[in-house]
Amino acid sequence: MLPQLLFLLLINILTCRAYVAQHEFCKSAVVVRAKILPKGSLTGQATKPNVPKFFRLFEIKIQEVFKDDLSSGWDKDSVHYAISKDTTFNPDADGCDIPASSTSTDALLYFDTLDMVKRTCKYWSGMSSFEKKTLRKDLYDCQCDVDQCYDPVSRKTGKPDCDRRRMNMIRCSRDAGNKCVWNGAKKTCVSCNKNSPAKRVKQCGLLWF
Repeated sequence: MLPQLLFLLLINILTCRAYVAQHEFCKSAVVVRAKILPKGSLTGQATKPNVPKFFRLFEIKIQEVFKDDLSSGWDKDSVHYAISKDTTFNPDADGCDIPASSTSTDALLYFDTLDMVKRTCKYWSGMSSFEKKTLRKDLYDCQCDVDQCYDPVSRKTGKPDCDRRRMNMIRCSRDAGNKCVWNGAKKTCVSCNKNSPAKRVKQCGLLWF
């Protein structure tokens, strides 16, 4: 019984941490690619903020700005301090869980305010080429509600039934008829790809990136 409960708990954790990249992008005010620098890198370069108990300090150097609804003025190579809930001893804390390092770490960071890194940070190296390309070409359509997006293959509305990796290899955007439709890369959550049977290729064509 215990192994089964642990398995269900693991599934629940993975499900909670899986998300459509577009959803997180659209609900965040600022989204950047940045280098998380080793401790002490910004000494003398920026004003160091007070760090509350149970928080940790991030020293970051901006590489790319994908969204800036706060008119931050952040640009490439600008440096900044930010804080986040410390997950070192409490993995459930609502903070960025990329650990401190003696070397720079390339990451995608999300903010609602400029001084606070959100939990949904992630390693840049671990992101799919689809997600990187979508960010760089500004293809996330935030006027679409991903919970109401239509999948022309499964003919269902809502978030597709994907594994964690594929959930970040899809995007929802308006088609020629102004309808919000799921688009995928080489594959979608319904295994729609160039190797599909001929009768499905026509049906799947609009989903290719």
